[in-house]
Amino acid sequence: MVSNSDASIVYFDESKSPVLFSTKEYNKTKPSKLPPSNEEEMESLPIAEWGKNNDFPKIARKIKENNPDLVNALDWKARALYGGGLKYTIRDRYTKKPIDFDKYSETRKMAYEIDQFKYRNRHYLLNAAIDFYDLLNVFPQIILSEDRQKVTRIAAMEAEDCRYAKRKNGDIPFVYLHPDWEEWSGSAKDKKLQTVTCLDILNTFPEELKEQRGETLKYIFPLSYPTGKNYYQLVHWWSLQTSKWLDFGAMIPEVKASILKNLSLIRYHIEMPDYWMSERYPNWGTMKAAERKKAIEKEFKIINDVLTGASNAGKSVYTMFKTSMGKEYGGWKITAIDDKMKDGALLADSSEVVIKIMSATGIDPSLAGLIPGKGGSSRNGSDKREALNIYMSLVTPHEDIILDPFQYSSWHNGWNNEDWETHWYLGRPYLQTLNEISPSKRDTTPNQNQDADQ
Repeated sequence: MVSNSDASIVYFDESKSPVLFSTKEYNKTKPSKLPPSNEEEMESLPIAEWGKNNDFPKIARKIKENNPDLVNALDWKARALYGGGLKYTIRDRYTKKPIDFDKYSETRKMAYEIDQFKYRNRHYLLNAAIDFYDLLNVFPQIILSEDRQKVTRIAAMEAEDCRYAKRKNGDIPFVYLHPDWEEWSGSAKDKKLQTVTCLDILNTFPEELKEQRGETLKYIFPLSYPTGKNYYQLVHWWSLQTSKWLDFGAMIPEVKASILKNLSLIRYHIEMPDYWMSERYPNWGTMKAAERKKAIEKEFKIINDVLTGASNAGKSVYTMFKTSMGKEYGGWKITAIDDKMKDGALLADSSEVVIKIMSATGIDPSLAGLIPGKGGSSRNGSDKREALNIYMSLVTPHEDIILDPFQYSSWHNGWNNEDWETHWYLGRPYLQTLNEISPSKRDTTPNQNQDADQ
């Protein structure tokens, strides 16, 4: 039996028992406040709480940060969505082909204006992608020009800081921002609380927003992936937490550390026959206890010096055994003790957790160099190429969500009309086969001049 210092983890040798006991509760955080009653505080709060104690984003990211494989998986998804970066094309509205700048000369000046807009808001995309895959809720803020005719800025506000106001007549009027919700007083008059108008992105058209004279110039353009929740959508990877796979994965490093810490570093078990000392020392029967102890230690030291130390590597050990009437008596016995860690204890469990994380985040394990199961696919280029190409072909819904503020801006800023449209898209990585292009000339991104739909 192996246990840590406070016995929160107890591990029995697998030859005796396959059971791992643990009393420690992982990822448990102290509530920031006592839960309100159904009739009192919940009704008085102006915000729709995100999680039971209004701290779901903080808890989710803390849990994510405790698992390096989940951190890497979510970062990989954000970078894959970002791909070749933010791009746009001014194209014919009907043929969807790139616009003829000679035919529409005014689009040259417009392209320069769009380039400035893209550069000014270059930080939005990655910040939004990270919030999207961490929490599945993104809070872009758009800022209008003084005359309200142009969207000038798009910035992803930190999702952890944002909370929706409670609905009024079915609409969410505001988004509240606070730098530390645990310190929030619970009042809408809190000095650190900011209020930003929440845009109804399905029912508010650009022309209506332009006509709202005297109104604010800042709006939250709320984005999320629909999962059937009321205010805040639940990120898909959270199933890893509710199913206890993350808790199980968190146990493994501590269990292995406990084994290394508590398992005795004994490499050999040396057994001396009971007749040895009496025959080795003729006065054994008259020796005092202290003398006998010293003599036994001397005998064992001889064997120990041979078995240990780098300078003694490769030496031979000679033992004696006794015979009587042609029968062999037991002699010295040296047994090498198995190293429980040499066979990779718990490695199979670690791999299973990683594969579950890949599955929950929608990433093919072959992209991480893993082989699911004993008869799984091999780790070759074809597996990775096809897995990446399949994954990238399925991110269109996420791309549409993340780029919605830019598509909206194209309408608001007059970059769309009956003849042309400014379409925003993300450069998607893809991998070619060897017969398509040689490795030395291979690229992971499409031609920069290639139309998004080609």
